[in-house]
Amino acid sequence: MQFSNLLAMVVLLAGLALTGLAACGPAEPPGVAADRAALEALYHATGGPEWDSNGNWLSDEPLGTWYGVITDNNGRVRRLSLDNNQLTGSIPPELGNLSSLEYLVLYNNNLTGPIPPELGNLSSLKYLVLSGNQLTEAIPLELGNLSNLEFLSLIENQLTGPIPPELGNLSNLEWLILSQNQLAGPIPPELGNLSNLRELWLAQNRLTGPIPPELGNLSNLRELWLAQNRLTGPIPPELGNLSNLRELLLEHNRLTGELPLGLMLTDLSWLTYEGNAGLCMPRSHAMQSWRKGLGIVDVHTCPRR
Repeated sequence: MQFSNLLAMVVLLAGLALTGLAACGPAEPPGVAADRAALEALYHATGGPEWDSNGNWLSDEPLGTWYGVITDNNGRVRRLSLDNNQLTGSIPPELGNLSSLEYLVLYNNNLTGPIPPELGNLSSLKYLVLSGNQLTEAIPLELGNLSNLEFLSLIENQLTGPIPPELGNLSNLEWLILSQNQLAGPIPPELGNLSNLRELWLAQNRLTGPIPPELGNLSNLRELWLAQNRLTGPIPPELGNLSNLRELLLEHNRLTGELPLGLMLTDLSWLTYEGNAGLCMPRSHAMQSWRKGLGIVDVHTCPRR
């Protein structure tokens, strides 16, 4: 073969190769490709074609243009917000591969099945909001690995089983919202380790046993909702250490004894305790004056000794 013919063939082959590369486009970085695969798994698992909004999903467009997705400067998924969007089916475990995710918001959909333990791999996660769905089974103890988590809301689901003590490892947590489920068993004393916690909502479950005195360590707590459970025993006097406490909801449990005098040292503006046949308000003049300032109507005063 003459050299000129050989050169022409080389040029032709090179051109074909370049044309093929141009058609395929630049390859995505490995992290972005993994994020794309995780989002595609979510779309297929939760009825993506029937979502209210699904713009650009499954397209070749950058992930940051997909509805509800916000990416960082490297194209990695940072926020995923698909609330009120008619998601059905179960949350796929592949979401645990979104290693740069900081916000996962899927509330007010029709999601069923368990919370995947793989979500405990999301080490960058700050907000996890799965409330207002039909999620079942136990809260995965793996959520206790989310060391950067600040907000956890699982309210209004059908979750069962105990509250994992591992949630006490979430040192940055400020909101723990678990009300309106079917959670059972005791309140873990480990929750007293959540030094940054401001809101603790455990109302309307099936929790049993005493109120842990360790909750008195939550110096930043403003709201403690324990109403409509099956809690027993006295109110621990350590709750009087909660100087920032504004709301204490205890109604419709099986609590007994006297309200601790130390509650007067808190910043309470809302206290409910009706529906606890064995719980009463001390007769001391100071506490009777204090409760009038709260506007409590249903007062069960302790009998004279």
